[in-house]
Amino acid sequence: MQIDWIGCAADNFRPGRPGGFRPDAIVLHSVADLAQAELGYRNGGSFVSTHYAIAGDGRVRQYVDENDTAFHAGFVVNPSAALVKQRPNGNPNYYTIGIVLEAAAGRGFGAEQRAVCARLLREIADRWRIALDAEHVLPHSAIRASADCPGEALNVAELLAAAVPEAEPASLAGKQIGLLANVKLRQAPALNGALVKVLPAGSRVEIGGFVVGETVSGNRYWYRDLDGHFFWAGASERPDPNALLETDPAGRSTTDTMAVSAPAAVVASAPAINRSRFRLPAGQYYSERPHKDLIVLHFTAGSSAKSAFDTWNGDAGRIGAAYLVDVDGTVYEVFDPAQWAYHLGVQGSGGRHDKRSIAIEIANVGPLRPAADNPDILNWWPPKRGETAPFGTKYCELSQTEKYRKHSYRGEHYFASFPAAQTESIRRLLEDLCARFDIPRTLPPAAKQFERDPDFFQNYCGIASHVNFRQDKWDIGPAFDWPALQIPNARI
Repeated sequence: MQIDWIGCAADNFRPGRPGGFRPDAIVLHSVADLAQAELGYRNGGSFVSTHYAIAGDGRVRQYVDENDTAFHAGFVVNPSAALVKQRPNGNPNYYTIGIVLEAAAGRGFGAEQRAVCARLLREIADRWRIALDAEHVLPHSAIRASADCPGEALNVAELLAAAVPEAEPASLAGKQIGLLANVKLRQAPALNGALVKVLPAGSRVEIGGFVVGETVSGNRYWYRDLDGHFFWAGASERPDPNALLETDPAGRSTTDTMAVSAPAAVVASAPAINRSRFRLPAGQYYSERPHKDLIVLHFTAGSSAKSAFDTWNGDAGRIGAAYLVDVDGTVYEVFDPAQWAYHLGVQGSGGRHDKRSIAIEIANVGPLRPAADNPDILNWWPPKRGETAPFGTKYCELSQTEKYRKHSYRGEHYFASFPAAQTESIRRLLEDLCARFDIPRTLPPAAKQFERDPDFFQNYCGIASHVNFRQDKWDIGPAFDWPALQIPNARI
């Protein structure tokens, strides 16, 4: 979603949210003239603002960061919202996000505007784990009864229905789904839905259908059991329920949910993904969800996934990759892959390739050089303690051939190898992402695979490497075990 940042006057909002508050509700407003309202937001002294506004033509404008407090809810007058009544002494601005919709007199709210609003609700709810229901998505009048805002012309129930579609028909009734991990069964298809019980890994659950609920790690599907409770599809052997609607010609179920270019007999599943340990907070990546048609592989030039994450966390430049793959093969999701952050460092591109791509950062130290004082030792780039010259830290001995590959590339001759477990996790992650985002599961042609060619990669779709966009990089280069990805056009 394209969101234009506008900002507002410093005295019309409050940085941060006081007292440990976080957003747990969304408030809808209306104005007759957005241009006039915007003047008030941007001029000091009005003490009025909103996080977002949706113009009559569907354009979205943002004035206050979601992590900050906008002044949009005003006074509390005879509230009907349960959340507000439960906090009689609380300021609703502290725990809500405001959205203003423009509606000129007699025109109402357009179809495009309502569709954009539903999508924005979905994105905000995903980021803050806000349930998309009437208790958490409120008209302003539910806080201030004296305000007819946004009025009856805006049907909040219809917006919620558009943001959370109804369940699929009961064509899945009677089918069973195996669980790959312990799963929390909830009363609603969202992470803040009331917990019913925990279903153990390895168990099978008979389902009655599925719904589109809160997006978790790029997957919006939740299964509904026969009692009307929900569990997230991403923790099951069938993360995409749509595959269950297709007829299995062999009359048997498999755990293969991904369309890959390998022979039909090959089955695969997404790797286990840790979505909690290395997670960038909201505001350190972009919430926009552009179309994805590219995956870019990097290596960290460090010894662990943590070392890469620590350099991103707190960086105001919104730099990072959606995934980290550690040396032992553990996969960490840093933010939703449908969103984006800067990762290529290509000057003059305006972030075009960063937006359209999903970045995978692989823990690997990169190029190695023989030690100046001992050619039987291979060092990686950090200087020796107390010195400034690079490549002063021992990585391995020349006799430990399993730890490196000898290959001349861009002025270097030795590169750290990628362990088999790590490579296998990358293969499975690539298969999963290509299937989920409909990205071609292919590599650049042999003549281009390890080269930078701005013209060729301007519109290339598929799997690429950082080296394809930067002449000064080596990642991930020819030292990687490309054939292990089982992609037909992979070269050694």
